[in-house]
Amino acid sequence: MRFGLIVGLICYDSNNHIVWMVISMKYSILPIGHIEKNGSEVSLVISKAYWDATTHLELFSHVIILWWIDGRDNPLDRQTILVTPSKKKGLEQSGVFACRSPARPNPIGLTVVKIEGIDPIDNRIIVDHMDANSGSPIIDIKPYLPSSDRVENAKVPPWFNDLIPRYY
Repeated sequence: MRFGLIVGLICYDSNNHIVWMVISMKYSILPIGHIEKNGSEVSLVISKAYWDATTHLELFSHVIILWWIDGRDNPLDRQTILVTPSKKKGLEQSGVFACRSPARPNPIGLTVVKIEGIDPIDNRIIVDHMDANSGSPIIDIKPYLPSSDRVENAKVPPWFNDLIPRYY
């Protein structure tokens, strides 16, 4: 976030306490790179200005990628609140915060990937997969830390077991 702008209104409640109501907030997120897919190879192409931020990333096996779901950044998708998870027929609708739908108020994607290689000449991190489109902006990279990013005995809804999970 480069800067934030908050527009609000100050009111008083019946007890004469100040009540702050936020009307609008805007933030600026700067992409640090983009996704590139070439056949089966997937690369995180990091902008030269941010390449030094990858120092020691090769010491980790996996990273968490936060990326902008640019193909879904439109008023309709940003206003979508209920969806059918995985478009599976017969399922009850869920809130977008209870599933991984790309339609959401802030189209931010999150993917855990395995690092396959690092190319410092071309500022690339080669990864095993990515559920983003080629060209999608990368907004952050964080190392995967098993001690804090793993949840044992996580509870999921019954319909989730019918879906094909990537890792088990």
